[in-house]
Amino acid sequence: MVLSLPITPSFMIELGHISHPGKKRPLNEDSYDVDLPNRLALIVDGMGGADAGDIASAFVREQLRRNILQGDDPASALKNAGQALRIQRPQQVMNPSGASALLLTWNQNTFQAAWVGACRAFLFDGRQTQCLNGNPEDAGVKSAAHSTGTIQALGVTATDKLRIHSTAGAWDRNQSFLLCSDGLLDGCDAAFLHQVLGNTDISAQEAVEQLLLHTLQGNADNNITAVLLRLN
Repeated sequence: MVLSLPITPSFMIELGHISHPGKKRPLNEDSYDVDLPNRLALIVDGMGGADAGDIASAFVREQLRRNILQGDDPASALKNAGQALRIQRPQQVMNPSGASALLLTWNQNTFQAAWVGACRAFLFDGRQTQCLNGNPEDAGVKSAAHSTGTIQALGVTATDKLRIHSTAGAWDRNQSFLLCSDGLLDGCDAAFLHQVLGNTDISAQEAVEQLLLHTLQGNADNNITAVLLRLN
């Protein structure tokens, strides 16, 4: 699938996206959404198993989109989605449900990103691949942010205890964003990520398919989701 939409008179976004349960889990608790006209993309990684993690993931996905369209900034959208999930699905001791999430918005040639938990964002600037969040050792790539520390989850962590991280910057032509759940990093190291993101001979969709196939060659214990946005 190749989908593109202009964001300026001369620039276009090319989209690739894919999701897979992985090799060892019967249920895919990941979800994602890309709304090019409204300039937002997000990844949600649910936790809790059947009738918990998958439902929490879908709920957070829809809530984040609604919050952004109502005017929230990315960090506020995450906080409000977490509070809504806690109200919608009160936690049960034996069956907690929650979600990690990452949200990206853009306007002209700038971006804003915010996240809670283990989802990751990578920016390829034409020369290097940079992890915008997470631990410096994640996929062996350079990190622009401090470690998120102990994994937190929307719906599980109390709203006043959530550590919502955010970053913003310029997004220029010939640069790409890769949003992914942490399952992708089980099998993709820095060199392979950089190789695929820098390969302009393949489409964005072919790129995420290569990342998935490479990950599935390893253990692939977790769900795997990737969304690639290229600014051409």
